[in-house]
Amino acid sequence: MPARSPHRAVFLDRDGVINEDVYDPVHDEWGSPHRVEDYHLRDGVLEALRTLQDLGAKLILVSNQPSFAKGKTSLENIHAVAAHLEALLDEAGIHFTAFCYSYGHPNAVVPGYGPPHHDRKPSPYFLLKAAEEHEIDLSASWMVGDRDSDIACGRNAGTKTILVNNPHARHGDGSVEPDHRAADLTHAVALIRARWGRSEC
Repeated sequence: MPARSPHRAVFLDRDGVINEDVYDPVHDEWGSPHRVEDYHLRDGVLEALRTLQDLGAKLILVSNQPSFAKGKTSLENIHAVAAHLEALLDEAGIHFTAFCYSYGHPNAVVPGYGPPHHDRKPSPYFLLKAAEEHEIDLSASWMVGDRDSDIACGRNAGTKTILVNNPHARHGDGSVEPDHRAADLTHAVALIRARWGRSEC
């Protein structure tokens, strides 16, 4: 029996790529939504994800969610927001192969959530794990995110990378350069579709 061909995947960061960031006046910063009522998809996201699904890509979410570790909200709230996203995707007929969350942070105030972190981006842990479990060809896959840690994660795993514009995201010194830059997820998907259409990774 012939060996099965590896799959192509698109690994996606969540906050700032799939949904809008939320302003936190207590800490004067933008970040992940902590309440379901504050969760809003970015424009065109469902259509973009549906295009990837129609292309046969495995969709895998990879997200750092350190708000509980940093004492900003409860773990129950984080789980509720994650479940809300899954419900929105189910309603739209969009299937993700996996949802991968890392809850730790170097500055954690909650015991047990500080270093070391084997799964927190820029670690490629979740990408390598998915490749093994779901027969994914990382060299033919993409990591899409809005922060340097997303791009470094993809590079560390051997994927191509796209940095999505997010005016609230902080970037480093430019030492981590993406393969492409995109205005939003719709633009990122168009870039991926064009590359795959040319049978290139």
